[in-house]
Amino acid sequence: MHQITLQEQDSDTTFFCANDDVLLRAGLRQGLALPYECNAGGCGTCKFELLEGDVDILWADAPGLSERDKRKGRLLACQCRPKSDCKIKLRLDPQCLPKIKAQRQSVKLITTRAITHDILEIHLQAQQAAEFLPGQYALLMINGQIQRAYSMANLPNAAGDWVFQIRKVPQGQMTTVLFDENALKHAVLQLDGPYGTAHLQQKNRPIVCVAGGSGLAPMLSIARGVAMDPLLQQQPVWFFHGGREQRDLLSQEQLQQWTGLGQRLHYIAASSNQHIPNVYHGYIHDVLEQQLGEQLKDCEIYCAGPPPMVQSIERLTHQLGIDQTSVHFDRFF
Repeated sequence: MHQITLQEQDSDTTFFCANDDVLLRAGLRQGLALPYECNAGGCGTCKFELLEGDVDILWADAPGLSERDKRKGRLLACQCRPKSDCKIKLRLDPQCLPKIKAQRQSVKLITTRAITHDILEIHLQAQQAAEFLPGQYALLMINGQIQRAYSMANLPNAAGDWVFQIRKVPQGQMTTVLFDENALKHAVLQLDGPYGTAHLQQKNRPIVCVAGGSGLAPMLSIARGVAMDPLLQQQPVWFFHGGREQRDLLSQEQLQQWTGLGQRLHYIAASSNQHIPNVYHGYIHDVLEQQLGEQLKDCEIYCAGPPPMVQSIERLTHQLGIDQTSVHFDRFF
């Protein structure tokens, strides 16, 4: 166990990190507001300067660091394990203060089922209550080696149920195991979470969910959270879902049933593939603007999916002059 001293403008803060842990998650588990977003080396939000000590860098070529960052000696807290006591410099972000402290725990497989041709729903169970906020994610580890971040698709519960909807990645180390029924049955599974700041807010306004690819999971959790929140019982939910093929998309009836929102949920399926019938054609951000436009200023907006999609929607919200405190992004790197 190593002591990590965090140098701030006015004072120093200390926390502890084990050899097999990374600086970011160790600090978050101890209740510090370390800045972060993806937890996977892609976004660069958790950049810091190492002032003293030594670390192991897990992914030297992580896209979250630019060449300029590397020249200046900046590192990613989500990709560094301490080899000694360390002193680091970064600016805390109050928006990242954990509302629920993450923890590491063992989980067991309960069931799996296919959602689409390449998305598998995996139901895991822990010995203690599943505590998280709708829209958050956790890190799933298999056999103590492979680790990936996945968003929960269900709601927090006392039974310890964690449900994930995971898209198959061709030749992906993690999904090769997850989509192999026999391999998954014999795997040792651990969970580290919850993490993420793009979670459901208790603001009594219409809700817009935008999902691309496996961004469906956190948006399902958000929509289910709306259905269960007494404050939001009168609010409609606009659910935009983008996919390349017909088989990537769902039906309005499916979503209304899964979320428990019934007629309050309005499903808008979109695809850039002009040959798909009964959907809106075009990129999801264009369809979003066409359907709601200026109405978006009066909504709470949640978005999850590939970075290019999220970036396009982020640009759209800026162009429309939308208050960015009402926009919540989860980029899937």
